[in-house]
Amino acid sequence: MKNFIATGITTLSLAALAATAPALAKDDHATTADNSTKAETPVVVERNSNGKATKVRVSGKVYDVCMKDDQDGCINPRAAGLNWGNRPLDYWPGKPASKMK
Repeated sequence: MKNFIATGITTLSLAALAATAPALAKDDHATTADNSTKAETPVVVERNSNGKATKVRVSGKVYDVCMKDDQDGCINPRAAGLNWGNRPLDYWPGKPASKMK
């Protein structure tokens, strides 16, 4: 009897998952009006005296751009679509931590 109840619960759970999976998958990526998955282009809201962007707006929210003195709670300049700041490396610059002693 216990196996019958467990099998019934499992079957109902799988059926519910199968019914909702297409709806969940549809909202998995942000889409634009033309149904593409491109990210929204950031808009520069504020610049410093050197002309570098210090604040950008993405999807209606304003973010501080990471600078030398501000590294927490900010957006990386390259992630904000700006043409400056750190770049991701195409290689590992040293030994893996597991190989270091």
